[in-house]
Amino acid sequence: MKRTFVTRLATSVFIVAAILSTSLSAKAAEEWNPKRTWAFFVCLVEWKDKETFSSFPKNNRKDTVLRDTLKARGVPSEQIVYLQDSAAKTAVVEQKFAEFLKKPAPGDWVFVYFEGHGYKTDDGIPYLATYDVNDNIKGWRFDKVPDEIEQNFRGSHAIIALDNCYSGAMADAVKRKPRRVSYGVLASSLASQVSTSNWTFTESLISAFNGAAFVDRDSDGSITFAELGKNSEEDMLFGEEQVATIAFTGKFDAQMVIGKADTASSPR
Repeated sequence: MKRTFVTRLATSVFIVAAILSTSLSAKAAEEWNPKRTWAFFVCLVEWKDKETFSSFPKNNRKDTVLRDTLKARGVPSEQIVYLQDSAAKTAVVEQKFAEFLKKPAPGDWVFVYFEGHGYKTDDGIPYLATYDVNDNIKGWRFDKVPDEIEQNFRGSHAIIALDNCYSGAMADAVKRKPRRVSYGVLASSLASQVSTSNWTFTESLISAFNGAAFVDRDSDGSITFAELGKNSEEDMLFGEEQVATIAFTGKFDAQMVIGKADTASSPR
């Protein structure tokens, strides 16, 4: 009888240990992996057509801070493409993006970030204003971004982060047709709304990836994509009186952990 009890106890302990091990493995799998992330940055504060597209101040730009934040989190430098100002001509952006998307392996992620002007043509088609936009060169069309990802990217997840006018139109572009890839769209404005020239939205992304304590809304010591989105929405609403667009599609789990949160300096 005693031996039977011991055997059952040992079996129960083994089962519990197996369950805990499985749970921990599942939890680990739900964390964003920087080392398997590829980042593509297109960042402009000046344009060739200075009359149509006004310049932004060059000092204290935050796009480089976001890039360096991802590096510090573990995204390898060789997996980052960064195109700035005059280097971000339309043909160059489109060519390098297509080449870039072919490099990640199955299961990898891409992080696409654009900062600058966004605009709509007379017939309402939204474009990202690359450096050489004019009457003949429209720029980087919103829906070409997910379309290229679907065509050339072998991975599973894509984050598209936009800090520009009408950036919410990217969520519409992603949802317009069935997609193989799961998307997280982080946009500074609605599809019908202009966006501030301040760096508020980009700063909210930096805060989340840096592990700022205030982004950790439930104070559990970690920051999720959902918490990133909520913090960005509030930053834009209260800081800029602007409505951000946050959307997740497919198998993109908004509760996936980005990383650990800093300890709050005080309860307040």
